[in-house]
Amino acid sequence: MKPLNLDEPGCNPISSNCVIWQGPDIPCITLCKGDSVSSVVAKLATELCDVLTILDIKSYDISCFNLTTCQPKDFEELIQFLIKRICMLETCTGCAPDCNGNATLCNGNCGKATTGCPDCEVPIASCFYYTNALGDQITTMQLTDYATAMGNKICTIIFELIVMQTAITSQEVRIVALEQKAPVIIPLPDVTPICVVNPGIPTPMNVVLQALEQQFCTLVNVTGSPNELTDSFGAECSGLTNQQQLNGLGTMGSLVGWNSQVFTLADSFVNMWLTICDMRAAIRNIQLNCCPTACDGIVINMTATIEVNTLTLYFLGSIPTNFVQCLPSGTTTITISDQSGNTIVVPFNLLAYMNLATGYNISLNLTPINVADNLTISITPCLYNSVTDSTCQSYVEYTLVNNAGCFTLTLTPTFDTIAYTGNSGPGAASYTVELWLGMSMITSQTVAVTGATLIAGTFTGLLSSTLYQVRLKVDPSPCGTPYYCPFITATTIANPCPAPTNVVPVLTIDGCVDC
Repeated sequence: MKPLNLDEPGCNPISSNCVIWQGPDIPCITLCKGDSVSSVVAKLATELCDVLTILDIKSYDISCFNLTTCQPKDFEELIQFLIKRICMLETCTGCAPDCNGNATLCNGNCGKATTGCPDCEVPIASCFYYTNALGDQITTMQLTDYATAMGNKICTIIFELIVMQTAITSQEVRIVALEQKAPVIIPLPDVTPICVVNPGIPTPMNVVLQALEQQFCTLVNVTGSPNELTDSFGAECSGLTNQQQLNGLGTMGSLVGWNSQVFTLADSFVNMWLTICDMRAAIRNIQLNCCPTACDGIVINMTATIEVNTLTLYFLGSIPTNFVQCLPSGTTTITISDQSGNTIVVPFNLLAYMNLATGYNISLNLTPINVADNLTISITPCLYNSVTDSTCQSYVEYTLVNNAGCFTLTLTPTFDTIAYTGNSGPGAASYTVELWLGMSMITSQTVAVTGATLIAGTFTGLLSSTLYQVRLKVDPSPCGTPYYCPFITATTIANPCPAPTNVVPVLTIDGCVDC
């Protein structure tokens, strides 16, 4: 609905969608208090169209009256005509005149008996159809019944029109009054939040609502959606309620506070903690009664690797509960020595690096240790258990065979040879280059050097299209421990001139065999 003052300057137009019906509920047209005026007007207009259809005289079939003249011109004349006919039927004391003033028949009072209508059955309009007790749809009625039904319907329509007209008039007055008023802006109240934006400070409601939504989304991202939380309940071990406790007698369901049926996250948490506590108590019992807790329960194994100048130590094994490193230092010392007699000592926390996959890294930069030598690494752990008042000491040593003298060999294969070349490291050493086929070494070549030297050679008489492995053995001079470098592979190429089969070979100028 467009306000009448929409185009007038200084006016504040208000849409009819913003105006609501304040009158009573009107069930017959499903009009409720609180509907928008647009809905009210639409419902009233719909009812009015239905009324106009009912009042249209063309909607009714009166052919049974055989009125060749003086037919009703509008709904009022139709009703008046039917009333006269009904009155005549009700009294039947004489003959009613027709529209030309002639007497009409009434039960033979005017000279002959009346046949047919008004004592007849006629088709009725669809709005009067009804279903009888047998479930059949009835589309005809006795004329007198039809006229009575129409009279009742007309009275109902007239009453509804009066009600609608009153409602429309009331709404029109209200709409005009609203259109003449300036729009009212209701300020949002302040809210004093506790844990979201500006805790303890009065803040506009919309700001607090936005902050709540942000934190709710963050919470859902961390905890999962309600459906995901509900699904997580199903992760509980199947039949856990009826399983025996690991520590104590009875089933898990007999524990105080256990939830046999889980409906909430709180139920699931209670069961989870009761299960964890049961497991911890059982494991604690195993620790105290099953496994070694004294010095015989301590197992420490050490390995080491070196890359460039970084030494990495790995400590594997087990140390019983309650053991700590001995005081006063509370640390374990690592002693590292090279073949030249250089030594360094490094303190560290053994317990912190037990079974740690990344190991303990020690940089040998700016130390006297020669990273090209084999290294001897040792620790002397001291552990104390205050519960048993036990002190345990041991010695662990590991020799790291250093392959820092390995250098890269470049392999160049042909169809029956593999050539190799590479630059040796500094210092005197003996280098052996081994050629392997499968699991067997088939030949090797050795050269001794006194310093950095180009190492080169060729393996001949090999098979074409075959995968070979080459390995370098380093024997440091004069007292070093030999070590092997990783295998590298090379495949000879296909023979460009394969030997013929079942033919007499003919030697050609290029040296290849012609068949």
